[in-house]
Amino acid sequence: MLKFFRKLAYVFLIFFTFLSLSYAEITDEQLLDNAKKMEEIINEGLRKLHIPAATLSISRADKVVYTKSFGRTTVESNNPQNVTSRTLFPVSSVSKNVTAILVGALVGEGKLSFDDKVRKYLPNISICNEEFSKELTILDLISHRCGLKNFSGDTLFKGNYDNNKILAIFKYLKQKPGEFRKIYAYQNIIYGIIGMVLEKATGEKYEDLVKKYIFDKMDLKFSSAIRIDAESSKIGYFKYLLTRFSHDCKKLGFFKSVWNLIYLPFIHDSKSVVTSHSRSMDEIIPLDTIGFFQKFPATAGISLSAEDFGKWLAMLSNKGKYKGKQIVSEKTFEILTSNLAEIINLKDNDCTFVKSRYSRNGLYYGAGFFSGTYFDNGNNGRHIIFHMGGIYGATAFFAVSPEDNIAVGVICNLGGVAQTLFCEYMVNQFLDLSFGFSKIDWVQADLDRKNYYADKQHEFQKQLEERNLEPIEDLEKYTGIYSSEIYGDINIYEKDNNLFITNGIKTAKLTHVNGNNFSFLSKDLMVVFFDENEYIFFSKEGDKINSCFVSCFDENKTKFVKK
Repeated sequence: MLKFFRKLAYVFLIFFTFLSLSYAEITDEQLLDNAKKMEEIINEGLRKLHIPAATLSISRADKVVYTKSFGRTTVESNNPQNVTSRTLFPVSSVSKNVTAILVGALVGEGKLSFDDKVRKYLPNISICNEEFSKELTILDLISHRCGLKNFSGDTLFKGNYDNNKILAIFKYLKQKPGEFRKIYAYQNIIYGIIGMVLEKATGEKYEDLVKKYIFDKMDLKFSSAIRIDAESSKIGYFKYLLTRFSHDCKKLGFFKSVWNLIYLPFIHDSKSVVTSHSRSMDEIIPLDTIGFFQKFPATAGISLSAEDFGKWLAMLSNKGKYKGKQIVSEKTFEILTSNLAEIINLKDNDCTFVKSRYSRNGLYYGAGFFSGTYFDNGNNGRHIIFHMGGIYGATAFFAVSPEDNIAVGVICNLGGVAQTLFCEYMVNQFLDLSFGFSKIDWVQADLDRKNYYADKQHEFQKQLEERNLEPIEDLEKYTGIYSSEIYGDINIYEKDNNLFITNGIKTAKLTHVNGNNFSFLSKDLMVVFFDENEYIFFSKEGDKINSCFVSCFDENKTKFVKK
């Protein structure tokens, strides 16, 4: 019996020794060594994927370990400059993480409560139905558990419709039965509404709140919550001040506001900024991002430098505390990073959660944070909290391993996530190096993904072209005004023997595919566009064209009816 217990003790000793080795502390020296390895990999990725610039930031437990920027601000034909660790990059939906921390800070000061009803601040807000609208709380908004489908209203956002029209469409949307406060469905505009709530609750502009509660407290001097063109030039800053002149008059008075309008641009310290880019048929196109991110700034309006992103990650890896200052209380940080909404029904090829590294089960959203386990092909799981960003010519991703107190973040100026997962994959690469996980060529993975979706697009186009459909009608039969309750009117008109579509904001030329089906370039009609074409499918009643479906305006599978 004694021999048995000795053997049992020996087995336990081996097990716990193995366990301690598996989770041995990752030293700062190892982090720096891995960062150096990442430099070559990132440069390879920029070259192969034609990404102009990227950043890498690594932090642990309240300190920045490493920051660096790579590449140039834009493509060669667009007068590029070398980027530095202080160059501003838009971080797209990582802004939601900043907004959630801001909400937590305001909750800590008693300015509002997670349980406050949204209608307390926006009495006229109407989402889905009256009962749902009455119950909707601030925590519901920031946890993506409103019961709406993924990306509700985004097509109006990307179509550059005005904010009032975008907000008005929510009364037409349907809540999924039984999913309110249970199931995750990612939203952009909902987070924009949070920004409006914060402004109503405090009487301050969103960007002023971010500066006061986050940037100033954390000494983030090379970050921004305003239009990126306003940061890059005195003229841009003057134009920004004009957009908020009415607000400043109410708060500061007319004469003080006029003085600011004259004096502040004069002393404005212009910052280095990157240009955002999208890929269209393998061409990298510089974009005009002026004002777009600020349409709903709480969802996508933050820009960070590599240096300041490192500070941000240091705070996140220290449970909301930075250099002795509690940005949010530890209790609030626990709420924000808790499992509030479950992420279910993921496909194996989901664009964000890579099958080889994430389980199909056990993924959650808290409030401004995803939560899950990062696996080495199903083994050696590490709990991480993270967030991605990618909406208009720029992408970002960060991950924090709470048990290791380490955080890593990457930003690049090509995107969004439908075009590249470079930032996600580079963070994966660093985690693999740090955790000792099996090797994956993540640069090649992004190239493979790009080619996979390009092949799918080409196959769809080929099948559409080869269908034995009716011949094209006379062009005049397609022309006219088509309307839907969500989008209002679109106009199909003929010019020089070609058809065009316009929504009153942008115009695209239609190319005949087959029968009553046409294609057009996404970039011609949308301010957010990807590689693939968009399509318009006309329907007939009897001998006449009476309606159409436009692939990029598909909210509620809307049908445009000819007037």
